[in-house]
Amino acid sequence: MENSLKIAIISDIHANKYALEEFLNYIEENFNADKILNLGDFVHIGPHPKEVAKIIFNDIRFENIIGNNEMILLGRHEQNKGAELHIKWTKDQLGDKLLKEIQNIPISKTLTIEGQKILMIHSHFYDTPGRSIQDNLLLYEGKTLNEFLDDYPKEVSIVLVGHSHEQLYISWKGKIIINPGSISITWKPKISFCLMEINSSNNINLEFKNIPYDTSKLKDDYKLRDVPEKDFIIKYFYPFL
Repeated sequence: MENSLKIAIISDIHANKYALEEFLNYIEENFNADKILNLGDFVHIGPHPKEVAKIIFNDIRFENIIGNNEMILLGRHEQNKGAELHIKWTKDQLGDKLLKEIQNIPISKTLTIEGQKILMIHSHFYDTPGRSIQDNLLLYEGKTLNEFLDDYPKEVSIVLVGHSHEQLYISWKGKIIINPGSISITWKPKISFCLMEINSSNNINLEFKNIPYDTSKLKDDYKLRDVPEKDFIIKYFYPFL
């Protein structure tokens, strides 16, 4: 019987423990993932930064990178105007120990799995000339596929990206690009992620998922925890609440 590795790909949890718990329940019952590849933006915007960080750091299946929100949180890039109070609240919730763990997470990671070289990156390398930390993926800016691929190293066969919150699959010139969507902010009461299975013959099976989750307590948590900018966040990111 051929060996295979089961990989769950997620991104943009944005401190929403209900969405993360639903994802973990789903793979526990339906997929039995060997690895969970987390593409960043996991502890900012939502009401549960501490809970989400603890879940991730206590689960050995997780491979993590940070996204633009963690970069801003850690002071590595300029913060958005008007976001000072929310950033301070998030840092206070996390505390020094968890912040230190986040600080040690890289902005990109390359894994070799069953002969496939896989790049994990939130959107692009932040030191790319002419690119801002807030820039969307080139493809969503109307660039060509070739320009899009030029953002990533030629030697990797699979590139995993997040940031846009939109699911994406592209196979072009020997490279596969996957965006699993967002675990949390899909503007619907659903979570988005991707499941990938790679066998020892280098066959790859992919399945994109969009499943409902219970959001009944989410709005109350923003209010009970007095999350700064909660009215704007709920209106913009969770319009269904």
